[in-house]
Amino acid sequence: MTKTKTKMTYESALHELQELVSNLQESTISMDDLSEKVSRAAELLDFCRAKLRETEEKVKGLFD
Repeated sequence: MTKTKTKMTYESALHELQELVSNLQESTISMDDLSEKVSRAAELLDFCRAKLRETEEKVKGLFD
């Protein structure tokens, strides 16, 4: 999977993840591509979780 090197945002990562999940649910992904798609989904989940943790820490900092 080749992606251009653009800065990923939470929204773009979430959108891509939703598309991957939808494709998996519809069984539109071939078995040959499944491993690659699952790896990409894991990367996107890690990215989204990190963004959420970062935002949570910033919000907590506002109330300290």
